[in-house]
Amino acid sequence: MAKKKSKKPTPKKRTPATDYSKWIAAAGIFVFAFLLYSNTLHHGFVLDDDLVCKKNDFVQSGISGLKDIFTHSWYYGFAHTADRYYRPMMLAGLAVETSLFGKSAGVYHTMNVLYYALGSVFLFFVIRLLFRRKNILFPLAITLLFTAHPLHTEVVANIKSRDEIFAFLGLLGVVYGMVQYNRKSNVTYFILALISYFFAILSKEGALAILGIVPLVLYFFIEISWKKILVQTGAFGIIAAIYFAIRMGIIDHHPNSFETIDNSLFAIQSASNRLATAIGMIGTYFKLLIFPHPLSFDYSYNTFPELSWTNGKVLASLAASVGLIYLTINGLRSKKPLSFAILFFAITFVITSNLFFLIGATFAERFMFVPLLGFCIAVIVLLWEYLDLEERQNYPLFYGILGVVLLGYSAKTFTQNKIWESDTTLFSTGILTAPNSARTQSFYGVMHIRKAATEKDVNKKKELLNIAVKRLQNSINIYPKFTEAYQHLASAYEAQNNVPLALEAYKKAIESNAEYFPAMTNMGILFYKNKNYDQAEFYLKKALTFAPNHALTHRVLGLLYKDKMQYDLAITHFKNALDAQYNKTHLMDLGMLYEKMGNTEMAIFYNEKIKELL
Repeated sequence: MAKKKSKKPTPKKRTPATDYSKWIAAAGIFVFAFLLYSNTLHHGFVLDDDLVCKKNDFVQSGISGLKDIFTHSWYYGFAHTADRYYRPMMLAGLAVETSLFGKSAGVYHTMNVLYYALGSVFLFFVIRLLFRRKNILFPLAITLLFTAHPLHTEVVANIKSRDEIFAFLGLLGVVYGMVQYNRKSNVTYFILALISYFFAILSKEGALAILGIVPLVLYFFIEISWKKILVQTGAFGIIAAIYFAIRMGIIDHHPNSFETIDNSLFAIQSASNRLATAIGMIGTYFKLLIFPHPLSFDYSYNTFPELSWTNGKVLASLAASVGLIYLTINGLRSKKPLSFAILFFAITFVITSNLFFLIGATFAERFMFVPLLGFCIAVIVLLWEYLDLEERQNYPLFYGILGVVLLGYSAKTFTQNKIWESDTTLFSTGILTAPNSARTQSFYGVMHIRKAATEKDVNKKKELLNIAVKRLQNSINIYPKFTEAYQHLASAYEAQNNVPLALEAYKKAIESNAEYFPAMTNMGILFYKNKNYDQAEFYLKKALTFAPNHALTHRVLGLLYKDKMQYDLAITHFKNALDAQYNKTHLMDLGMLYEKMGNTEMAIFYNEKIKELL
């Protein structure tokens, strides 16, 4: 008689109401991310924060500045001239925060940390969605590794780099929407993905690379035909085309060329050596992904000198890259997670890699913000497979390895955050980590000019200005065509009351860049202060040919014509200054001029306008 087969008890399905593990993990991720960057909440404004936030008129206008933000290029609210970038979404976020919470740096830093913490949580759910058959520890480990990595400090601790966080949130929205759309056949998710893509590319142009991530995700995680993959990807191509159509109507179509000071690869004449150097820099990225030390806020000319194909760094980087290509191809047909991770890294990095075209920066830690996710997935995949966790469940060793790495990364991140507290802490550290950077030397010099401006002790002031001059001369020695360094050197000489050397430095700034209007304006101001009205007028007018809406230049010309009693011209330039920058100073200039002219009615008119601003 045959034995009855005993039925195995059917395991109880976890219902959404009782499956608390994912929510506990999500809460833990949020707290971890927030605490990790909690020491940035009271940081100040640094580097380019002036351009996009502190001195950006559109952002400082709050919600009322949103129209201008979406109808002008990125830096227009600061410089009042068009530029090559269109990134309104980040500026819009800052403007809304200004209206709701005020204009302190702490507000913007707090929001940066909140967005990052929420992004980390969203990442956990997206990775869990992609690898839905994996133990929850798998997406949790990837997320924690990504969140803790020190290469993120530049983005999270710097207000200006909010664009990277927003672009990343958009990417996550695209991946989540596309996977859910194809698994649930709900068109709402597809619309969410398209909106997320538009949000991402309005945050930063580099997010256009998501167009390559869409087919990658569909191929590896969704069982659909290539025809459907191409059709769905095409919809994102339409969004990209709409973005370009909007962008072309707003940006400067003839921007200044990228400069060697920003990207040292422009200085390399040999195309072969230029490519070799770029590949060598990729090796540095690989090294920082694994061992992120030392880190620097700046990698400008000449941090990375020219390399040839016989250089050991280039050969090592090339060998590593070839190895990654082999691993990718080897697992492509079988859709191995490692292949996905490597391709994700490559697609999101290619735009900023300087391999196929040169961009406006040599190297930057922020360029790894999104690609780093591919690295984190690869690390956890390899560790998971090496420890054979699916079969042997050797979790204690996995916990141990992951714990040590997270502890080291978190400690580095927390200490690196402190460097971004102010320009002083940033530049003082940068001079040690990137001494061969002309820009770092220049920044360090400018820092001492600022200190000297507030120093009361005459001897200390003199010492600070001497240091400034020395560092700025170092900067020029590294890169003799560094226009801004000459400009700052002139400012240092002015502070030393050395007018001849200041004028000479301004002239060299203009010689290095014939369209550099700030030096022309400053020369005009210096001549004006010394009552040399003819030379002042010449340089101020010349500055306006390159920056016709520059408020300061118009104001000084107005003051000059007022002194010369050419009141009609003074009124014209004062009004131009007011149109470019509506503020108390420019209103006061007009009010005082009309009062001097005996036009009481107009003087009262502008004085009333001043009261409206108070």
